[in-house]
Amino acid sequence: MERYTKVILAAAFLLMAAASASICDNAPCEEAINATVGENFTISLPYNAGTGFEWWTNFDPDYLSLEGSSDIAEESAPEMMGAPEESAFTFKAKMSGSTEVIMLLLRPWENATVEERRIFPVNIA
Repeated sequence: MERYTKVILAAAFLLMAAASASICDNAPCEEAINATVGENFTISLPYNAGTGFEWWTNFDPDYLSLEGSSDIAEESAPEMMGAPEESAFTFKAKMSGSTEVIMLLLRPWENATVEERRIFPVNIA
């Protein structure tokens, strides 16, 4: 079942990315990230622990690779249901050009209904 959900999410991401040459034309974008080839950068996003929501990434693997991800609990309320946390995603710039990272906050088992979407333009020199 989990594999089926991931396949559906991957297809949804591809359709969303293919729908527009510049995805920022249809949605507000975050501040652009400037990187150089071979450099790592991190995108950190807040969420509430224990609610089932997770951040999912979508990016062009020709330009970027996902080097790792981690969740960071706030010290004031570690391991508490609904406590604020951050998800940190580290990417590596692979080739020069412009691309974007799309981040979706969703519960994978709920037909991939998106709670929040953030788009990060990335300029690689």
